[in-house]
Amino acid sequence: MQTELAFPSVGRDDHKAAEDSFVEALEPQMALLSGSAGRGDGEAHLVIRQMIARALSDLMVAMHLARHGYLPQGYNSVRAAYESFDLAELVTKDPQEGRRWVNTKEGHKDFAPGAVRKRLGRPSFDEMYGHYSELAHPRFQSSRFNTFGKREKGKERLQVLVTVGPTMLDEFPDFWFLIMAIVPTTTRLIMVTTGLIGMGDVSKKKWDKAARASGAALQRMAELVEVGLKGFGFDDVVGFAARFDSVGRIIDEANEAFPDPPSSEQSDQGDNRDDT
Repeated sequence: MQTELAFPSVGRDDHKAAEDSFVEALEPQMALLSGSAGRGDGEAHLVIRQMIARALSDLMVAMHLARHGYLPQGYNSVRAAYESFDLAELVTKDPQEGRRWVNTKEGHKDFAPGAVRKRLGRPSFDEMYGHYSELAHPRFQSSRFNTFGKREKGKERLQVLVTVGPTMLDEFPDFWFLIMAIVPTTTRLIMVTTGLIGMGDVSKKKWDKAARASGAALQRMAELVEVGLKGFGFDDVVGFAARFDSVGRIIDEANEAFPDPPSSEQSDQGDNRDDT
């Protein structure tokens, strides 16, 4: 099992297509972060870049684990990315929170997920985060990933089997439900990287180009989720991909919300060089 995790996944083409769209969504955001390095200073610059980098890693791990059938562990990585996005959003909103994050001696209290959400002006309980946590933690709801019932022919008693390692991906729809969680969480990445504009690390032009490329890839990924779940009889998922029609509008609103940094003219010149 350990060796299997080190090799590329094989099997269903639709699973591979979802992974390919995911890679296409992350690559522009990776490039955006890499292009921002060294342009700013101070704790807020550190925290925002650190949270984006951490979330990128967590999302990549989530997809890797999903492809290999380790679904609770995949949800745990999605949950961690979700936390990083909340923290990056907080520091973008109030850069002084970056200094507090660096210097606090009680991070488990000051930057607990619920505490961060409250300072963002939201309820301390987040339903989506709670759902991810239920499936990531060792609770009954997540036990279905590695616990199965088996009834021998001619016998009434049901035998409960607990397995170690990956769950069965072809027999159950749970792979697609995890991908369904990865898609909107990755969409949050697009919005969180606006913090790089606010810190003066990248120009709106460069951010906009990356955001639209990622949004288009996530739209394709969401369409694959719909098809995958419909194949298991979940016809009520129709409309999941349609939610991403609003991504372009959200990107436009983000562009309006963030003025270009003083060095934007120079940054745009750098963007043009990157495009050639």
